[in-house]
Amino acid sequence: LHKANNLITINKGEADGIRPEMGVVCSLGVVGIVYLTSKHYSIVIPLINTDSKVSCRLRHSEYFGSLIWKRGYADRALVTNIPCHAPVKNKDIVETNGFSDIFPPGLPIGTIQSINNSIDGMSYLIKVKLFANFATLRDVSVITNYTSPERRQLEEEALYTTAQDSTQNQQ
Repeated sequence: LHKANNLITINKGEADGIRPEMGVVCSLGVVGIVYLTSKHYSIVIPLINTDSKVSCRLRHSEYFGSLIWKRGYADRALVTNIPCHAPVKNKDIVETNGFSDIFPPGLPIGTIQSINNSIDGMSYLIKVKLFANFATLRDVSVITNYTSPERRQLEEEALYTTAQDSTQNQQ
């Protein structure tokens, strides 16, 4: 729980439909993201891994940032990039914002414990108490999102079309 590169192994894998980049949650909130899979097992990068970065927002707000972990406590993380003009107060809830295919919007992550200015003074550095209890975590669920391949295909087609248009304009 205190190491920089914490990982979680779950006993479900490709045979169960699990793929990398699927979200993992417990009954209390967000746990992490599937990183690697084999036929019957998956490795999850939890929120308490220094490589973890989850897009989030303040509940009842459109202000969003990134949840990161800097080691130390297994029940605390930081939210960065929330602008200083955003209305933020202790005990506000931090949740997923739905900006990726990994997590739908509105999944709880934690509550705000303290609010400080970032080094540049342009945004807040917010300490969050995580809802997921990694010390006692036992059962998790994996979020499947079957629209993801469709979205990725459409985005790839758009990039391909844009690249072709750019090449034709240069000729």
